[in-house]
Amino acid sequence: MVNKSVLFVIPVLFFSGFLLYLIIWNLYYSFTDWSILHPVPRFVLFETYVSVINSFGFINSLSHSLEISGFMVITGNIIGLLLAGLLFSIQSHRYRTAVMSIFIYPLTISMAANGLIFLWLFNPNVGINWILGLLHLPQPPWLTSHYTLYSIMLIMAWAYSGIAMLFYLASFMNIDKSIIEAAKMDGATYFRIFRKILIPNAMNGFIVSTALLFLFSFRVFTLPYIISGGPSNYYAQTLLTYQYFLFVSSYFAQSSVVDTIVVAIAFAVVVPYALFGMKRWVHA
Repeated sequence: MVNKSVLFVIPVLFFSGFLLYLIIWNLYYSFTDWSILHPVPRFVLFETYVSVINSFGFINSLSHSLEISGFMVITGNIIGLLLAGLLFSIQSHRYRTAVMSIFIYPLTISMAANGLIFLWLFNPNVGINWILGLLHLPQPPWLTSHYTLYSIMLIMAWAYSGIAMLFYLASFMNIDKSIIEAAKMDGATYFRIFRKILIPNAMNGFIVSTALLFLFSFRVFTLPYIISGGPSNYYAQTLLTYQYFLFVSSYFAQSSVVDTIVVAIAFAVVVPYALFGMKRWVHA
């Protein structure tokens, strides 16, 4: 049994060590001035950090990443909670599974495919605006200037809200059924049960879904890259697309700085959140 356990641990240790090596390697070059202008890296401590943090590109992309993350955490949790409540109200396991498969279907599609699909839907000649035009309704400029960022948020809400729904539904399923049955016998409507029983017992689902929604939205790269046609569109530039833009422009040290900041922010937000969740579950 011990030998079998070691066999399972070895791949974990190998890939964890390789990942740690890459993080340390990236951290080292973030303290240099390595770029097309300085082909030989020179150690400059925090000089590169200061230049990157004070640049317009970094401030712009950071604000976009935070806007997307804030929107996804709030909207994703609300949509996920409502969808989970809807699924929980379906008594038939077969029908519930069928409806749930519809809501989680966007999760099975790659974000690259989502981007291409919505590029077609947002096309003013053949997409949503064509239908709105036939109905003589306003036609939003989905992919124009700052509207591009809003379009990205809508696509991500469509794609990732199913994650929150799954964890909220799991929380609802763990509630003692006798409590719900007693509420029904007292004449409580489903809306009252949802508000007074389901939502107060959904904290575990909220903890997990919030952490995942933040991680997925804060590290988004493929969707803004495809929707905006590349990494240089500053209307839709996120931290990772800005990092890629710096890298392909041969500003390697600046790219490493952005990468390091992304890892640090994700670590600072998710780890305390995870520890809080673990402490709650242990004492539950």
